[in-house]
Order: sequence, then C-alpha cells, then structure tokens
Amino acid sequence: MSVLRRVSTAVGLMGAIGGWLACSSPSRPSASGSTPGSPYDGGTFDGGASDTGTDSSSETGAHDSGGLEGGLDAQTDGAGDAIAPVDGGDSGSVAEAGDGGGIPPPPLAVCNVNAVWGAGALLSVSTTSDDELDAITPDELSIAWTAGTGSAATIMYADRAATSDNFGTPQTVAAGSFSTARAALSHDGLQLVVVNGDGQGFSELTRVSRTSPGNTFGAPAPGSYTNYDMAGSLPAGESYGDPVLSADDNAFYYSVYGGGLTATIFRAARLLPGDTWPLGAALPASSGLAAQGSLRRQPTAISSDEQTLFFWDQVMGTQREAFIDESTGAFDIFVDLGARAMAAPNTSCTNLYYSAEGTSSVDLFQATD
Repeated sequence: MSVLRRVSTAVGLMGAIGGWLACSSPSRPSASGSTPGSPYDGGTFDGGASDTGTDSSSETGAHDSGGLEGGLDAQTDGAGDAIAPVDGGDSGSVAEAGDGGGIPPPPLAVCNVNAVWGAGALLSVSTTSDDELDAITPDELSIAWTAGTGSAATIMYADRAATSDNFGTPQTVAAGSFSTARAALSHDGLQLVVVNGDGQGFSELTRVSRTSPGNTFGAPAPGSYTNYDMAGSLPAGESYGDPVLSADDNAFYYSVYGGGLTATIFRAARLLPGDTWPLGAALPASSGLAAQGSLRRQPTAISSDEQTLFFWDQVMGTQREAFIDESTGAFDIFVDLGARAMAAPNTSCTNLYYSAEGTSSVDLFQATD
C-alpha cells in the first residue's frame, strides 16, 4: 500500500483595500497524476508526525485576543511538533495599521495566526488509495479529492446534508481531457474547476444539485474560463495549475508557472458569480511565495476573508499559510502547518481539512482549532 511520499528536493473582498491585491488582467500539473513536487511523488514525507486513521479526537486551541505581531512565539502543530514562529510582518499590531492616515485598519483575519490544530479525525470517505485533498466548500458540505496516482488517478467527490453527518457515498468524476492533479469547488458545490490536460486553460464541470438525482457532474466545458483558453493568453513555455475559488466565488486564485517565472500565484476578480473570469495578475511580490527553479508554492485554499492563503510549499516540503502584512499588502507572514498537506479551511477557519499519512495510505482528515 502506498504511503505519503517525500518531495524529491530539499525542499472578501480586497479590491477596495488599497494595495492589498491586484485584481486586473494576468502549473501545469501532470495530466496523469500528482503535481510534480507534491508530497505524493516519491519517498516518505518527513515534514513532521502524521495523523493515523484511528484517531478521531480533536482539541480546541485558544485564540489570541491581540493583534497579529511580527516575531510571535513558536507554536506547536496538532501532531505535537514545534512549528516555526511567524516570520515576517512589522513590529506593531494590526490594530495600529493606518494610524495617522485617516484610514481605519483592516479587520483582524478570520484565520488565527496562533491556531493550535487538534489531532486529525479520519474522514470516512478516505479510500485505500492515496487521497490528495482538492477542495472543501466553505460550508463543509461538499468535498473533492484525487484518489490514486499516475494513470490510475481519479477525481472523486462526496456531499452531506449537515456538518454533523458523515459524507455520503463517494462518486467518481468521469475521465476527460483534463488533469487529475488539482481541482476546485465553487462555494455551493455545483461547479468543479479543473486544469485542461495540456495545461493551457481551465474548464468547469457543473451539476444542478448536491442531492440525487442531480448531483452528477457533466462534461467539462470552458464556461466562465474562456479567456484562459484563448490563444496567446499564455506565453510559450508557461502552464496553468492549482485552481482555487474564494468563498463568494468572486475571486479566482491559480498558478502560472514555467518560462522562468518566480511570481507564480495569480488572482482574478469578477463583479458577480457567473461572470466570465478576466485574466488575473500575480500577487504582490513576496519572497516566501516565490518559485525557486522548478519548485514553486502551490495555492491550496484561500480564507473566506481572503487574508490568509494556504499553500503547499514545494521548496520547503511542507504545508504553510501566509497572512497579509498590512504594511506591504503582500502575503508575507508565514506559519508552518507541517504534514497537513493540501489544507483548506471552513468559512470561520475553525476546521481544517487536509491529507496526511494514515495507517496504510494517504488519507483525508479534519482538525479543529
């Protein structure tokens, strides 16, 4: 049975907040398996202790009542490992931002920089193959993941009526001309966004309901992503990857990589859900998000207030989250999440869904702060 593998190298709206995120116009994962550099492409993951499939407990961590400050004390992750202190940020708290300028500071982030994630509870939809989380809807009622690796990889999904329920029977998305490496779900779980097989565009699969008989996704079509399929939208040698949708479906995060790019995480914004997505722009420069050679930082989720970006760090071989530094407008304050790969939070950022090594394969887990 396969196990979590080691990376081969050592490795909401913010349009009105000036300078936070550019939202004007502007990886390829393997079409037959895990994204290169993901924690599943060979070896054993060494980013900290992993959860086991038999652990169903969780702990609640205390929230820090103060602002986000640079140089916070070291924390521990849910598996008991020490995580790196928050790095980056200024020496003052968020509450002090904007003093003297007549502009109120931004609200504190929904996600807690001092979160202490409890032990992960195994999700019942985990399969006997390696399960790499793709997306969880903000309301936690729909989940999508990639089961298996290589040519055997398939995208699966499941739904439930309430967060107190187990997810229903997993379903498999019919194979098509798209990558199985990463996928995104709309906030209502009715659209599944995938990367085209050639890495040169995105497609969406739609359904009419989360419940039977309308809960089966149809065939992929360009839909709202037609601008990304147009000739010339990407320079030669570059590819798309890692689709992530915001909680209101009005912001789209994704990767553009190859061709020597170092700023590989992009964001696009639209006025209303259903509008055609314009080409996005790279996030403000941040050394912690910059690609290094062929290794990059893959977005896995964005918080409901878009102040916290979750990403798999191919360079460091670990899952991380980046908070916006209000003094620079960049995601420049980092917290290490260790072995909680491909992590994504719920709306309130109190539950975290992720992949980690289980008893005999990579499984899906949920942890609580």
